[in-house]
Amino acid sequence: MNNKVIAYRPDVDGLRALAVLAVVIFHFNKQWLPGGFVGVDVFFVISGYLITGIVARQLSAGEFSFTDFYIRRIRRIFPAAAFMVFVTLLVGILVMLPNDVKDLSGSALASLLSVANIYFWNYLDVSYFAASSDMVPLLHMWSLGVEEQFYVLWPAFLFFAFAWGGRRWLIIVVALLAAASFVCGQLNLAADQKFAYYMLPARAGELLVGAATYFICQNSNYRPQRIYVELMAVVGLVITIGSLVMIRESDGFPGLISILPTLGVALLIAAGTFSSTYVGKLFSLRPLVGVGLVSFSLYLWHWPVLAFYRYAMGEPDLLGGGLCLVIIVTMTLFSYFFVEKPFRHGGSSTKAYALSGLLAASFMLSGVALYFNGVIELLSPKGYVEKLTSISDNTGPAFSYRYVCQVGAKSEFLSDKKCVVGDLAKEPRAILFGDSNAAHFMGYLKALAEHYGFTLRNIEHASCPPFPGELSRKYVLPAAKNSCVEFNRMVRGELNKYETVVLGASWQAYARDPNFESDFRQTLKLLVDSGKNVVIALRAPGFIGYDRDCSKKQLKIPLMSCEKQSSYADKGELAVNKLIVDVAKDYQRVTVFGLRELICKNGTCSAYMNGTPLYYDEGHLSIPGSEMLGEEALRTNSLSLELVRVLSDDPESLADRGSNPNR
Repeated sequence: MNNKVIAYRPDVDGLRALAVLAVVIFHFNKQWLPGGFVGVDVFFVISGYLITGIVARQLSAGEFSFTDFYIRRIRRIFPAAAFMVFVTLLVGILVMLPNDVKDLSGSALASLLSVANIYFWNYLDVSYFAASSDMVPLLHMWSLGVEEQFYVLWPAFLFFAFAWGGRRWLIIVVALLAAASFVCGQLNLAADQKFAYYMLPARAGELLVGAATYFICQNSNYRPQRIYVELMAVVGLVITIGSLVMIRESDGFPGLISILPTLGVALLIAAGTFSSTYVGKLFSLRPLVGVGLVSFSLYLWHWPVLAFYRYAMGEPDLLGGGLCLVIIVTMTLFSYFFVEKPFRHGGSSTKAYALSGLLAASFMLSGVALYFNGVIELLSPKGYVEKLTSISDNTGPAFSYRYVCQVGAKSEFLSDKKCVVGDLAKEPRAILFGDSNAAHFMGYLKALAEHYGFTLRNIEHASCPPFPGELSRKYVLPAAKNSCVEFNRMVRGELNKYETVVLGASWQAYARDPNFESDFRQTLKLLVDSGKNVVIALRAPGFIGYDRDCSKKQLKIPLMSCEKQSSYADKGELAVNKLIVDVAKDYQRVTVFGLRELICKNGTCSAYMNGTPLYYDEGHLSIPGSEMLGEEALRTNSLSLELVRVLSDDPESLADRGSNPNR
């Protein structure tokens, strides 16, 4: 049977080049081409067009065979993909942490079984405290999962459509299915954004538009005049390029907005089908065609190289980006010439054995890594697990500690002894409440409470400012509006039991609202007028690029420099802290405290103290780190005496406990 069932079009390879280059540029730096992720959708339209053309022509000629079709798909996709998965898995086992190795092994198995998109839909952690998905080496395999699932269903659909004489209705049916897919994507943007992004029902529209393009071009006797074809190509180019430049991740994608780039690519493909155009000649230039020919291998390799670099070294600078580019190009060319091309044509037993061995090795390596919980002793440093445990003990988030009562913000937290630090035999005179940026001060306050013998209760609600009732509603995401308002009402209903109220929050995030200062003043006034002492915890310095696991990664990657990777970022911290200090001066019985002088010394801010990490993520202290800062403040007398006086049960005894009266 003739494999060349559809004429080769160099302009389509040029389109592939546009797609893959857009994706690669976007993944190097999202600021360079904000809509570069749309390149994946360009691939989908091309795939839908080509696969439909292959199957439809063979069905029309009575030559279609499911066996032959899937053998060609396997030769085209699996050798290069399996090679990349095996190498990525091996490198991951050598350099990644156990939990990351387990995640990588699971995604490797899913990739080899063509269900990577389903795996990431179910298991990719996108929660608030999750590590960046930019460091998940096989995340890009979701798109191959979508395509391969389409390849399973679409030929069967066409087979029955042709067999039952339904060809005349195909365009209408395909258009309706595509519309349903786009609507599915739009509806799931709010209901289940991961489903919209990763799953075939929400992505099939792009592939089906490619299919519809084939049927429209092949089954129409009408051939537009050359000028209209040229205009079609120009409009398609403008829409496609405009989408790559203008569409943002925040615009809600895929959804209905994905119709734009999809139609743009369809117009480009259709114009090239009707006639040779100037745009088509542009895409047929040899450099673009050359990139298009290796686009599959380039797509396979660019992501894991960048993911591993970010995993070990943070965001690539000029030198790091250049190193990544050299590795990507090298692996792309090797994959294309020594894996992809040799396997694509012909089916010798040697090649079959090689592919089978590669798949078997990948499955076995994944299975072994999962069985041993991500730790293969032969490939790990001596005493690896024990060292990991020791480091983990210092990077715990606030919500994981028993005495930090944040998760759920339950009413029983207002009476439970576990939510109290200091002298547990006493009733607490002070209460800390706010969001997660209040919770991360609990280590610091615990050290002070145990030293000075006072008691402090705490209760927190993530991403919820400690403003009165309805006042807090406008500062939170829609999903938390009601719970945040109810949380603040609940806590304020219990404040009569306490003499001192400590407020903590991610102030710089809420300060973006123009009414922040007036709302903040109203909050303080209500508390002061009710006779409370008020303490405000200032925003702690934030660190861009901070990786809480860096010290663990160093055990396998000794060249890492953890302190250099995390850079101090103002992020509005200084400005909002100044605003809070200035506002606090206008009220009696209002005290502020911060940790900046402990974190920033001699003009340099660091997320580490004596080589030990202080933070959980870029903006939150770990509880052990927070407690270290409390102990450091006690050791160096770097304390606000007013803070301790307000919190202490017996201010007169402070001198006996080592306070510094000069502060």
